[in-house]
Amino acid sequence: MNPLRVLVVDDEALARSRLSQLVRECTDPRCEVVGECASARQAADWLREHQVDAVLLDIQMPGAPGTALAAELQRVDKPPAVVFVTAHGEHALAAFDLDATDYLTKPVKRERLAA
Repeated sequence: MNPLRVLVVDDEALARSRLSQLVRECTDPRCEVVGECASARQAADWLREHQVDAVLLDIQMPGAPGTALAAELQRVDKPPAVVFVTAHGEHALAAFDLDATDYLTKPVKRERLAA
């Protein structure tokens, strides 16, 4: 079975690096980080050229928030699963209104990410 193709979107380089490492450690399901972006706009541009199975998406970032990208992804034919990864628990209801697959709070535990 092919690994899940994952895009990591977070404005903090350290957070992207940590999350990417956790993704690479997932073995069931097996996952592959195929891209990292520092903003929702950068991710939207990247996604026009690439397909992924899942987007791990921070909510609060400079410029457009992650929720704007999630709303944009709802309009594509085969949208990837969106998992919000944020330090701000108060956005959970809005995230699920955007058909988020899950909502993880930082710091993310590998077991929770794999689930």
